[in-house]
Amino acid sequence: MTVGQKLRSLRKQAKMGLKDLAIKSGVGLGTLSRIENDKLGPSGSRIETHRKICEALGVTLAELYRDLEQPTEADTSSMKLAAEEAETFTYDEKAQSILLAKQVLQKNMLPQLIVLQPGGKTHLERTRPGCEKWLFVLEGEVEVTVGEQRHALARHGTLYFKASVPHQLINPKEVTAQCISVTSPVGL
Repeated sequence: MTVGQKLRSLRKQAKMGLKDLAIKSGVGLGTLSRIENDKLGPSGSRIETHRKICEALGVTLAELYRDLEQPTEADTSSMKLAAEEAETFTYDEKAQSILLAKQVLQKNMLPQLIVLQPGGKTHLERTRPGCEKWLFVLEGEVEVTVGEQRHALARHGTLYFKASVPHQLINPKEVTAQCISVTSPVGL
């Protein structure tokens, strides 16, 4: 069963129409339809969207994800970094994260491209215990705060840390910074 099929089943069990779920969850009717029909691609894997839907249906994320199809060892996915294919999460007008894989909730790692304009910063993040994060700076410079420690990373600098410790990325410079971030396993 796919996420879309499971969502449709849970919605029907709750005796809700698609329009009712859109109103109650705050998720657009078109988005819900595309998720249910497995046509949304990586955007269907947006955790925050799924959380809103689950809350409206009165179920947990765990219930939504229970018994979903698992990819086989031969499953691979590729994608282009194009607006229509890559899911983007915007922290604010100066910071965004672009998911670098499809269906990340079915994977064991979360690869992202983080783009920070001058002065841009991510939210203070913290995953569940057991998650780790690796950063690689492609362009510019990034200041990373992990707990009480600060790390200045220049181009091609890396940092590996426990993602369960509160952490934040900041671009202190006047040029755009880009870095690859990989979290494993995917931290819900």
